[in-house]
Amino acid sequence: MNVFWLPKEGNTAEEYEDAYAHSASDRRFAIADGATESSFADRWAKSLVQNYLTAPPNCSPQATTEFQEWVKPLQKEWHSGINWENLPWYAEEKARNGAFATFLGLKFTGGPDSSKATFFSRLFSMFKSEEVRWNSFAVGDSNLFHIRSDLLLKSFPFDKSEQFNSRPLLLSSNPSRNQNVWADVKFADGDCKPDDLFILATDALAKWFLQQVEANMQPWRQLSSLRNEEDFANLVAKLRKQSLIRNDDTTLVIFKWLESPV
Repeated sequence: MNVFWLPKEGNTAEEYEDAYAHSASDRRFAIADGATESSFADRWAKSLVQNYLTAPPNCSPQATTEFQEWVKPLQKEWHSGINWENLPWYAEEKARNGAFATFLGLKFTGGPDSSKATFFSRLFSMFKSEEVRWNSFAVGDSNLFHIRSDLLLKSFPFDKSEQFNSRPLLLSSNPSRNQNVWADVKFADGDCKPDDLFILATDALAKWFLQQVEANMQPWRQLSSLRNEEDFANLVAKLRKQSLIRNDDTTLVIFKWLESPV
């Protein structure tokens, strides 16, 4: 598995507002994109992805109430982590509106008994006696791509580049700002086979990915060939220079599901 990220061009690493997290043992992955125009968005994005690993909600189209309950303590934690007394009035007013972020969680079920499996077999092994499946939920435009036999099998939640815009659905640390969110949480699931490739990407890279697919290209080949942070930085710099992606925090999580431990 590889994880690559870059802040906006001209920003420092400390100003990076995307977030990602993964647990090999629990076979869970998460990615989020904090909205720059909101306050302390990086903290909110990190809280979402980290808590998805430690205490994930049981999310399904029939359990959106549980998702709402899962968010509540994270909202309280975000609020209590702000030094309100030392904020200038204009910063306090902005923070009162809350932080905002997109979010996508992915988990795998089935396969080996996690209590008996090794570190690698919990993440990668496939037992024929029990099908491995994945399920995911998303708020906003961070995207999941599932590739099998060199073909794009699933793109979620967006499957067309034109669906990306400047006003994605965002999950807020302010409970009052989520009234329009719950009805639009997206859900997807599927099966998993040996050598399937999974890619999680925030919006700038995800939009480019779908544009490439729409042009009958196979962008997963290019992303799979990345070996280190320098490769990723060079690719993103090239795409930004050619105006193929916008200048935004850019995050990529990519891994292949293997039949046996490596």
